[in-house]
Amino acid sequence: MARPPEPHPDHRGPALTASPSPTSRDVLPPPPAPAPDHLTARLLARVLLPAALALWLVSLHHVRLDRMGDLGLIEALPWTFWAAAATLTLGFAAALRDRRTPGWLYTGYLLSLIAVLHASTPLVYSQLSNAWAWKHVSMVDVLLRAGGLPTANDHGLDVYSQWPGFFAVNGLLVKATGIHSALSYAPYAPPLADALLLGPLVMLYRTFSRSRRLVWAGAWVFYCCFWVTQDYFAPQTFTFVLYVAVIATVVRCLPRAGPRGRSPTRDGPPGRGAHALHRPRWPTFPPVGVRWTLLVLLLPVAAIVCSHPLTPLMLVVSLTALALPRRNRPVVLPLLLATVLLTAAWDLTVARPFLSANIATMVHGLTQPGGNAGAGLINLSLASRGQQLVAWTDRTLSAAVWLLALAALIRRPSLRRTALPLLAVAPVVLLVANSYDGEMLFRAYMFGLPATAFGTAAMLLGAGRRARFALARAGRTVAVPVLLATLFAGFSLSYYGKEYALYFTQAETQASVWMFQHAPPGSTIVGVTEDFPGGYTSYDKYGRVWINMQGEWARRGFAVDPAGTLDTLVGDQPRHVYLMLNKAQAGRVHATGLLSVGLPQIQAELADNSQFTVLYRNQDATVYEFTPSVAAGRSP
Repeated sequence: MARPPEPHPDHRGPALTASPSPTSRDVLPPPPAPAPDHLTARLLARVLLPAALALWLVSLHHVRLDRMGDLGLIEALPWTFWAAAATLTLGFAAALRDRRTPGWLYTGYLLSLIAVLHASTPLVYSQLSNAWAWKHVSMVDVLLRAGGLPTANDHGLDVYSQWPGFFAVNGLLVKATGIHSALSYAPYAPPLADALLLGPLVMLYRTFSRSRRLVWAGAWVFYCCFWVTQDYFAPQTFTFVLYVAVIATVVRCLPRAGPRGRSPTRDGPPGRGAHALHRPRWPTFPPVGVRWTLLVLLLPVAAIVCSHPLTPLMLVVSLTALALPRRNRPVVLPLLLATVLLTAAWDLTVARPFLSANIATMVHGLTQPGGNAGAGLINLSLASRGQQLVAWTDRTLSAAVWLLALAALIRRPSLRRTALPLLAVAPVVLLVANSYDGEMLFRAYMFGLPATAFGTAAMLLGAGRRARFALARAGRTVAVPVLLATLFAGFSLSYYGKEYALYFTQAETQASVWMFQHAPPGSTIVGVTEDFPGGYTSYDKYGRVWINMQGEWARRGFAVDPAGTLDTLVGDQPRHVYLMLNKAQAGRVHATGLLSVGLPQIQAELADNSQFTVLYRNQDATVYEFTPSVAAGRSP
């Protein structure tokens, strides 16, 4: 007689036996009741989130922008803001403590973190900050007015005409909504862009681990370490969101190797064992669904290619790294080939003038890998004490993320079998290839951060019962919120500490608007730096001279002889020359030591010089008209 089949482990009804009996029922025991500390964590996670949001909203009414000093917005934020940050961090740590925290609660915490970090400034300022964001709004305005972006090589503005995708998208958005200008929504670009990043980040991190705790902790670490100010209204922000989305989708489609290594746990990444997540190795072509996904990805890739010169190269390098394991090539190689062809086609046609003019500089950059890596770091000997502290915080936070990610790869072999190390290291290739006007170090850190942030979270939190963690398991209840709070504090100092030169008051905006209303077309606009609102307003109608871009001789000369230096710079320009000096420029000069003296000393000298006439003045800005002398036109 055949033996009855064994009941399925998940079968909750009576077992099939040879002699049924009312007492012989194979019923699963009820799930164990949550431990008391998990109940406490669950309650805290649900209570502290709304409490943190309430504290944050209250704090926005008590920000004193007039107190902003060398440490930027840090000095202007009230205690309620820091109380909101502490409450939010403690609540998120409690959510991590409870393994049954639902996804919607994690999402609420991450969106709240984004709001606190990035929505505070636009809500408090009530207008657009950051001169570069104003510059990009001006590009959209000119595109709508002129029907295209002028190709004149004025301070590198030809780059925008040869990579116009971002501005075309915003031009269509302005037309479709009927608003007057992109200035209406540009201040809210940082929180919007960071919120759009959350979905791709979570998708990417779920390929590294099945643990929701690690996935959401990695996202928290990412936002607290994303101190690089590249989330404002800019093509780089737009293409970075698309880049992360493309990479996350590709990694999601990759096959995994056969079962190897230990079994995965709820807190660890998929590893080896009978229950490991296993996707078959595709010998030639991926499944039809994956092929359709790759086809759809051509749209964001095309948007990246026509919007920014650097991001397509980062995408090519990252896809090349993902194609190194043989099992990935059926998925990665078709998209990599398409990306290379689209980039080459664009660069050899639309962007050819820019590349032809700069090819010598690019080739020269290949011979100076050490100089490329160090370009862009400020000279701490010239910076103010506050900015020295900000710079050291930047560097410490960045180094800590990389070191912790490296430690995670060493201590957790299962992470080495994911795409994490490939995505972290790939941007370094471009770091040694070109300086990108001193910004490549920051861009390489930014493009590698989605991977290194997860490695940092994996090292800080550990995984599974067997995980070896630097801190004792008993002390993790206290250690985790302290570590998360430290990251939040580091980000705040790194990000908000630069606001003294980025923030524009209403008075500065009024002065800039007045100047462009009264300056006739063809005039030359002069500033010590670009740091004033609307500096590129109608940039196709005005010439511009920024002292800090003219070389060391101009900076030294303007500090001791402003009139003589401007004679040299604008002597062959039209008679109408306007110089604007404002609070943000003074902050930049003070913070970086750009000039040997501060702007107040220079303004005192201008008051006694007949070549400078004050046309407009308020508490934060002064507009001068400069009259060149008969000696104008001499070379430095």
